[in-house]
Amino acid sequence: MKKILTILPLLMVSQIANAQSCVALSGCAKKVCELQTKLDNLKEPHAIARVQAALADTKANCSDSDVVSETKQKDMKHQMKMDDKIQDAQEDIAKAKVKKAKAQAEGKMDKVQKYQHKIEEKELKIKHIKADM
Repeated sequence: MKKILTILPLLMVSQIANAQSCVALSGCAKKVCELQTKLDNLKEPHAIARVQAALADTKANCSDSDVVSETKQKDMKHQMKMDDKIQDAQEDIAKAKVKKAKAQAEGKMDKVQKYQHKIEEKELKIKHIKADM
């Protein structure tokens, strides 16, 4: 048991070092490096076979322009997802403002505070989403 506990940190350091070495690469070289790192860390035969197939396919067919195109597509999807989240939060803010105004008209101050808190929460969420973009 002691041997396993001694080896685990070394394996984790090795995995981190391999992953960091891929960061410096780009295009197909990065993709191959990432697949190779993943392959080196797998134990299950079926998973190994899938990654080996992906690695062979990448080595045979990868072009840097394809990788750039894939990256741009992923970036666009991410941007659209963030835009959707912002739009949803803005819609929630609009609804909360209407409910807050109604609560103010009815003199229900506890509900006014509740909706004000919800508005502030959603505004903060939008701020965080924009910061992550």
